[in-house]
This record gives sequence, structure tokens and C-alpha cells, in this order.
Amino acid sequence: ELADADPRDLTVLTMPARFAERGDLHAGIDDVAHDLTPMLEAYARDEADGAGEMPYPPEYPKMAGEPTRVQPSRAKK
Repeated sequence: ELADADPRDLTVLTMPARFAERGDLHAGIDDVAHDLTPMLEAYARDEADGAGEMPYPPEYPKMAGEPTRVQPSRAKK
């Protein structure tokens, strides 16, 4: 269905008729509860291995020839 879908056909004006025809395909989204234990264990494992969290904002290495990343008025002279 997605291969043939045109986002312009799925608007606030067209969706009520689609829901009437097809029903709410997401109606059961809250019927299933998932356990977060595997994710918490993975986080604890990564933290124990020294991975920690990603830095934010990300720290990208400076590339050769890259201009300064600081505002000219704040540049150290």
C-alpha cells in the first residue's frame, strides 16, 4: 500500500472517509505492553563497558582545512 501512496491523498479532509472504509489500523496500539528490562540491561552493560551516552552536541573531529568553529568575536588571539 505504501508503494502506491501519495502523501497528498492522506490529509485531514480525506482521513475520516478512509477510517470509515478501513477502520483504525492503529486501534490496538495500546493493547500490548512491552518490557523495558532488555533495554535497561543493554544500557547498564554499555555503561559498564565504558560506552556511556553519546555526547550532545556530538563531538566531531576537526578535519584538515576546516575553518574555525567559533564565532570570530570569540576566537582566541
